[in-house]
Amino acid sequence: MVFGRRQNPRSITIEQNAQTVESILQSIGLDPAQARMPARHGYAWKFQRGSAMIEVYVSQTEDREYFQVVAPILHLPPTHLLPLYRRLLELNLSLTNASLGVYLDVIYIFTERPLAGLDANEANFIISQISAYADELDNQLVSEFGGRLYSQV
Repeated sequence: MVFGRRQNPRSITIEQNAQTVESILQSIGLDPAQARMPARHGYAWKFQRGSAMIEVYVSQTEDREYFQVVAPILHLPPTHLLPLYRRLLELNLSLTNASLGVYLDVIYIFTERPLAGLDANEANFIISQISAYADELDNQLVSEFGGRLYSQV
C-alpha cells in the first residue's frame, strides 16, 4: 500500500492516497466504486456501517491536503437542546481522535488530519474508529434526547 512507503510525504500523490482508501474499503467488504461520491476537491466515498452513514474524503485545496472521516449521526430533536449540547461536550472529552459537532440541524462525529505522514494502518484505524463511534452514539443519543437518526430519511 502506498501510505506505508518510507518517502517524502509530498511525493505521494492524492491519487495514490485515494487508491489506498479504496483498498481499505475493499478490505472491509465494500465495493469502492459503489461507495464513491462526487467531491469538489479530491475524492470521496460514502457507506453505511450499522445504523450510521460514513463519509471519507481525500482532499486537496490550494493550501492543504487532508484526510477526513465524517459521520452525520442524527437530526437535532425539537426540544432539550441545552442538555443535548452539554452531553455532546462531555462526550468530546471521552473520544479519541474524534469530535462531535453540529452543522445546520445535524450532529456529526468527525476527524481530520493532514495527508502528510498518513499511512494505511492509521487510515484504516481512523475509518474503523469513526464508524464504531457513529454506530454506537447515534442510537445512544436518540434514546437519551429524541431526534431522528440521520440514516432514516
